[in-house]
Amino acid sequence: MGKPSVLIVGGGVFGTSTAYHLSQRGYTSVTVLDRFDAPSKDSAATDLNKVVRADYPNPLYTKLGLEAMAVWKDPNSIFGGMYRETGWVMAAHSMTRGWLESARETAERAGRRGVKYMTAEDMRERWPVLTGEFPDWTNLWSPAAGWVPSGQALLRMANAAKANGVKYIFGAEGHVKKLLYDHRGTCVGVASENGTVHQADIIVLASGANTATLVEAKEEVVAQTSIIGVIKLEPHEIEKYKDIPIIDDFEQAPDLNFRICPYPKAKNLFVATIGSNHGFKFLPVIGKYVADMLEGKLGQEWLDLWKWKFGMVPEGFQDPHPYPTRDLSDLSGWKNRNAPANGKLPWTWSRL
Repeated sequence: MGKPSVLIVGGGVFGTSTAYHLSQRGYTSVTVLDRFDAPSKDSAATDLNKVVRADYPNPLYTKLGLEAMAVWKDPNSIFGGMYRETGWVMAAHSMTRGWLESARETAERAGRRGVKYMTAEDMRERWPVLTGEFPDWTNLWSPAAGWVPSGQALLRMANAAKANGVKYIFGAEGHVKKLLYDHRGTCVGVASENGTVHQADIIVLASGANTATLVEAKEEVVAQTSIIGVIKLEPHEIEKYKDIPIIDDFEQAPDLNFRICPYPKAKNLFVATIGSNHGFKFLPVIGKYVADMLEGKLGQEWLDLWKWKFGMVPEGFQDPHPYPTRDLSDLSGWKNRNAPANGKLPWTWSRL
């Protein structure tokens, strides 16, 4: 008996990795649907770069991170030559120090060397270009971390999946608008923007923030965005900053677990989504776990971690971003930003 056909909605990290790993297991009918060709513009991974690390309070994510990093670093993998190890400093304020300490303890138990706290003085001594006071900061240094050109990595894996026979459909034909069910409530396919119907034995939603537009998921998925600024460095600035680590300051978005599980309200429908702002680093391996879930082979610890939780927060969950959501205009330094700017047009406003 042959392998079942698989339809994957979404060509981001979870969808691409799943397609690739299924193709490696001998699945010959795997189709990825997205409104954009790879690398999908809807994917958060389609970016200049992303941090790759294994620093987590939860030892399962540390294990997953180390597994992924082994692939990132392997010169013979499909990602050969992409990983750049710079180390990173996790900087936290008082509300998130517990998260950092748990991450440090997990690193220690895993035998990861060099993960340690650094004072502001330590940081300025090691990287003289960092001249700030870092008031009330707690800084955890992790040397075995780095970055990857994320959009290029996503494209490379998508191309490898295509070379293995995975079919990518994009544009109006790949833009999924609704799921299709039979009279028994079994998901049998999807309908695209142009009316095309796609059917398969297994339907996987890897649709990220768009998941809640296709299934009931308001308790499970929150669509969020991040503001990113990009500047071009002058040659002397490149020389100045080339040796500093990545510095990450936990202060904004909540951190949630992924959802890699059957969708509980329909038959034959599975989800592999909700990257929760930290999913990219697992691109090389996360699809293996999705494939295991589809085949009924996923270990119980992963099933418990990634199950559909109906909005419930797991006991012992540590939020690295516990600060309440606030409007930018209410923060110190942004007062009176609603006033008209000096633009030439009378309706030009400076409010973000």
